[in-house]
Amino acid sequence: MHATLEYIGVTLSLIVIIILAHYSIAVFLRDTAHVREEQLYTVAERLMDKILLTPGSPPDWGYNFTLYNGTLTDFGLAAYGTRSPYKLDPDKVMRLANLTQLPNPVYVNGSYLAELLGLSENYGFVLEMTPLLEHKVTVLDYYETPGNKGDLPSVFRIELENYYGLRVPSANVTGIYTLIKVERGVGSEDTADIEEIFTETNITSIRGECILDFQDELEDFFSNTPPGQIRRYLAILLIHTNWYGFVAVDAFTPAPEEAPATGYVIGNYIILEKDVELLPRSAILVKDEVIQAVPEYQSLLTVVAVELECNGTSPPETTPACYVINSGSFQYKVYRVEYVEKLSSHIFVIAQWRGEYISIVINRIPRINIRYGVYFEPVNSVILVREAHLFNYPYVVKLTLWRKVEG
Repeated sequence: MHATLEYIGVTLSLIVIIILAHYSIAVFLRDTAHVREEQLYTVAERLMDKILLTPGSPPDWGYNFTLYNGTLTDFGLAAYGTRSPYKLDPDKVMRLANLTQLPNPVYVNGSYLAELLGLSENYGFVLEMTPLLEHKVTVLDYYETPGNKGDLPSVFRIELENYYGLRVPSANVTGIYTLIKVERGVGSEDTADIEEIFTETNITSIRGECILDFQDELEDFFSNTPPGQIRRYLAILLIHTNWYGFVAVDAFTPAPEEAPATGYVIGNYIILEKDVELLPRSAILVKDEVIQAVPEYQSLLTVVAVELECNGTSPPETTPACYVINSGSFQYKVYRVEYVEKLSSHIFVIAQWRGEYISIVINRIPRINIRYGVYFEPVNSVILVREAHLFNYPYVVKLTLWRKVEG
């Protein structure tokens, strides 16, 4: 009887010891995991500060890529010499953009970035950057110019979304409609000039959308133009939005299907597809400075025309000139501009493509998505989100970091 009780007591003691051991191991593993998460969070914070608050080395690596391409020793996106934190260099940001229609010939990819940041061996990451507010533009109606000179978009629906994909109501949206006249030269090159600028202002509804209607302005303009002076026109819509102090700028221009739609501006260089033929006075720079017009809450962006030239043979150091480069299966024309306004958020290039006049939008506030490593849910990762500024506009930077051994 006593032996049986002893066996029962020993068995119960073993069970208690095993339970306590499992509990202790679970607590230890939980605490260890918490410490590792805290360590990963610390690494992510330091990494985010390095990206947003330091200029990298050399500090002018964004625009001076002819000297430093492939010789970066440190990575950072801060504007060199600025005293304002979280102010990013647009040329450095543009080197992280890689558009599917036209691959970036001076692209800094994920592997190169991981090597510069010291992450290549132990970590994976995703770096995303996007404007805080973005516009979706839909053309609802067209105006047929007299003399069958082509249709111009005249009525637009503007849908405003924030970084989280939610519609934004009660935002003040100003549309600046820029009319570009293009003419075929007689014994000389075709030309393009800014002919007229119209503005319309509206407030986004509860659904986060509004209408900008330029039909009356276009009718008045062409009714006062003698028929013999009507030429081919291109239309560019600039959008300036103010939502309780948060400002966003965007642009829209119609283009024929398959036409080159975009390009890159890095430093004093404009990079486009090789098949594009520029027209004199073909680059239109949109500065992010805002001129207050009448009425009080109507904003008009400064528009500046810059003339470009291309002889196809000069090196990029020649001003002004262009040259052709090859990158894999793509060919590019690289134009050197004597001066690019540092506050230009967008640049429009007026050109010919397959016999048609087109306008190409170069957005200097691009969406960025760079990935290094394989990311599976649910991986033990840290996500940080910071607000930076590109030009004077809020720019959201999101960093996702994880350890490869935990991926």
